[in-house]
Amino acid sequence: MISENLLKEATGLLSDYLKIDTTNPPGNEEAGAVFLKSVLERDGFPAVIYQSAHGRSNLLARLKGDGSKGSLLLLHHIDVVGAVEKDWKYSPFSGAVQEGSIWGRGALDCKGLGIMQLMAFVLLKRERVPLKRDIIYLAVADEEVGGEYGAGWMTKRYPEEVKADFCLNEGGMGAIGMLGKGRKLYSLGFGEKGVMWLKVRARGKAGHGSMPHRENANDRLVRALTQILGHETPIQIGGGMREAFREFGQGSISKSLLIRLLVNEPVLNLFRKRLKAYPKINAILRNTMSLTNLRAGFKENVIPSESEAVLDCRLLPDTDPREFLSWVRGLVKDEMVEIEIIKEARSSRSPLKTEFFQAISEVVKTNTPGVDILPMVAAGFTDSRFFRELGSVAYGLIPAFYHPEEIEAMHGVDERITVESLGLGTKNIYDIIKKLNEQS
Repeated sequence: MISENLLKEATGLLSDYLKIDTTNPPGNEEAGAVFLKSVLERDGFPAVIYQSAHGRSNLLARLKGDGSKGSLLLLHHIDVVGAVEKDWKYSPFSGAVQEGSIWGRGALDCKGLGIMQLMAFVLLKRERVPLKRDIIYLAVADEEVGGEYGAGWMTKRYPEEVKADFCLNEGGMGAIGMLGKGRKLYSLGFGEKGVMWLKVRARGKAGHGSMPHRENANDRLVRALTQILGHETPIQIGGGMREAFREFGQGSISKSLLIRLLVNEPVLNLFRKRLKAYPKINAILRNTMSLTNLRAGFKENVIPSESEAVLDCRLLPDTDPREFLSWVRGLVKDEMVEIEIIKEARSSRSPLKTEFFQAISEVVKTNTPGVDILPMVAAGFTDSRFFRELGSVAYGLIPAFYHPEEIEAMHGVDERITVESLGLGTKNIYDIIKKLNEQS
């Protein structure tokens, strides 16, 4: 673990960071960027704030290496999702340090990671660690709503400032109990599914609610949604997951046998119902569709002429988006129903056989003997996709451990991180940087 004084400093910084309300929308990330800048400047870092819109800002600082190696980007986002204060044990923007944890919206997603990275970053300078690589610290706006004012904006406007060989971001974390009571596992995000949000619009004939007819737009929409959601997408082991499962299975006979079964599609299909019982596993083994919005009608006794629904579709990396859209459209047997794309982001992934993965693996296994590492394709999207487009090898990992109830609190109620986890994460990131620096 890190020293008691450093842990106390990290705890205080995270508490203060969580007190800044950066709920997106509207964001207000500039307040968070100004806070981080003040911390960095105390250690002599010339941090720069890039304003992408009013109140929306990104922060960048760089620790120069000797130029003999490339660069490592430490990335996190400043914005957080909303919270209803009355539901929380401690106020979501209190930064309360209670019961061995730091409480607040963003403790896991993703201000906790930001402070782990910050502490590792400043410690390199304090200890005058000679560096072969540039280490870049980047805090961005707007991740929770897609990155238009954050990572997307920075990679378009200032690609040379943020481009790096390797990127460490959110997208994976340590879990306790997933593989059995007390067992510890790191999931490492090496890729993420693509996003396709579809609007399903049904048109019909308006009329009085007392006189039903066959051209009711609502009836059409219900039938169309039944036709679409009634089809179960198949389990697919692709998009790098075969390589990931094989990596996970190395070194253990029991795990190797399990992985050989997992990559056998007929065997997988036998366990289809059981896999569906675990939403997080189910989501990474198939293309998914979720009905998220319904809009229809304006008065109780009026049949509307138009109704709409939104489907949140997440596509595995090997899926052709155009083919998927064509398949969905083919399920609907009504020419008065239109389906259009309202948002799309391509899937992305990074290779696993890299010195970055090797460094992460060696460090976390040294600091937590016996831990397993399972590379995963994330069901949701992160800012890593923007940096993969620039050529970075990007992995998602918050390198500390959480119990199931703590993981469930992310985007939920009573989000928190233990002081112990904050310390472990800081040490892991610091050691990963040093390991990368030592590699020939």
